[in-house]
Amino acid sequence: MADTFQESLPNGSTVVPVILCSDKTMLSILSGDKSVWPVYLSIGNLSKAKRRSVKSNGLILIGLLPRCPNGLKTHTIKIVYQESMATMLRPLEELAKSGIKVLCADGCTRHAYPWIASFLADYPEQCNITGVKYGWYPRCEIDPDD
Repeated sequence: MADTFQESLPNGSTVVPVILCSDKTMLSILSGDKSVWPVYLSIGNLSKAKRRSVKSNGLILIGLLPRCPNGLKTHTIKIVYQESMATMLRPLEELAKSGIKVLCADGCTRHAYPWIASFLADYPEQCNITGVKYGWYPRCEIDPDD
């Protein structure tokens, strides 16, 4: 699908693969119930060493998703999580349609289009973002030959 997206862009344009990361984080050790989901963004053409380096700013915090109050239905929590992510990523959606001019390392200015390439998360966060019930595994019913 990424090849099709690249082919649909004007000549001289480039795709910028975007990597999103999220993991539940505890904010309070004493009370034990204060937690958030930080959401980080990186681009896929950075080396792993550069992305992990604290000084390189290869990983940028784009938002914190708060923990929902106890007593809410799981379905409601997933909707809140998904809507919050959609709101947080809306500016990226606009850039994916119109593109943005960026100065590349070789000194050329190119028209770049961001593309969400991956979402790295633990199993609970993956369940929230995909809407799969926690502890259940989706089963593909399509024949492997298709």
